[in-house]
Amino acid sequence: MKHLKKFLTRLQTFELHLVERKMPVGPFGQQVKTGYDLRHETHYDEAAVFESELKLLSEMAALDLLSLHHRQLQVVLEQITGIEERFRAFWVNFHNHTLDYGQVYPAGYLHQMNLPDLFVIHNLQPFYAHVEVREELVDDLSESVKLRESLLAKFIRSVTALLPAPEEQDSLPLEPAPARPVTGYPHFVDGVTEKLFEIFKGYFTPEDQEQLLPLLQENQSPSSPLLFHGNGNQLADAFKQLYEANLLVGCLKGELEAWISANFAYVYRKQQRTLPPNYLAAIISSNAKPCQSPILDVRKQPDGTYTVFPVVRTQKNYTIQ
Repeated sequence: MKHLKKFLTRLQTFELHLVERKMPVGPFGQQVKTGYDLRHETHYDEAAVFESELKLLSEMAALDLLSLHHRQLQVVLEQITGIEERFRAFWVNFHNHTLDYGQVYPAGYLHQMNLPDLFVIHNLQPFYAHVEVREELVDDLSESVKLRESLLAKFIRSVTALLPAPEEQDSLPLEPAPARPVTGYPHFVDGVTEKLFEIFKGYFTPEDQEQLLPLLQENQSPSSPLLFHGNGNQLADAFKQLYEANLLVGCLKGELEAWISANFAYVYRKQQRTLPPNYLAAIISSNAKPCQSPILDVRKQPDGTYTVFPVVRTQKNYTIQ
C-alpha cells in the first residue's frame, strides 16, 4: 500500500522552487528579484524525469490495488474522487483569476487562487513576502495539473476495472435486451454550422480546416486533435455560448466537454496543449469569469431567436491567407 499512499500524496503536492532573476530597472540598472519556478514539474522535455517518476509511481500504485477487497477499493475510489474535485476547483479558480496578456501578476496570486487550500504547496511564501509570480509560472502550474489529471484518470480506470459487477445482475429476471448506451455529441441548428466554420477556420491550418467542417457537420472524428491557434478558453467559450443559446443541441454539457477534449487541442508558445475535460468544465459548466477575449458573440434578435457574429479584433488572428 505504500506506493498507493505515495502516489495519491504526490498528486496533491507541488514543490515550488525559489529562483533569482536580474530584472532591468531604468535605462541602465538591474535589480535582483526572487520568483517562483515550477518548470521541473511539467511534461516539458527538460522535466521528463518528473513525468517518468510520476508515471512509474502510478503503475506501482495500481499493483497495490490487486491485494484490496471490494470495500477497500470503494474507499480508494472515494478518495480519488475527492482529488478530482480539487482539480475541478483549481480550474474554476484558474479561469476566474486569468489576467489579460501583458498584465503583471500580483505577488499574492497563488494565495488569491486559494491554492494552499486545495493542495500541499512546498516553499510557498507568505502573502506579504512579495515573491514574484510570472506568466511562465502560471502556465507551468496549469500544465503540471493537466499531467497529474491525466495520470489520475488512468488510475481511476484501474480501480473501476477491479470492482466486481453488481451482485444483483445474476438474480434479476430475464428482461428484454437492454437499450444501447447513448453518447451525445453536439448538433448545430440550421445555419449555425456554416457561420461557426467561417469564424473558426482562421484559427486552423488549411489541413485542419478540411477536417473541421466534417466534424461540425457530421461528427466525423479527425485523424488527430485539430489545433486551435488561439487560447483554449476562447474555444471553450465559443461552444458555451452556442450551448446556452440552444444553437448547439443533442448532448449534455459533460458530453460536450468530452467531445471538445477528444477532437481539439490548442497551440500555445508553439507547443500543442491539451484541453482536459475538467479544464473545459470550469468554463462551460460553472460560473467562472467569462472569457475576456471571445472570438464570437451570440446575440438575441428582435424575433427572439439567436444568431452568431464574429468578434472584430484589433489584432490579426491566426488566419491562413
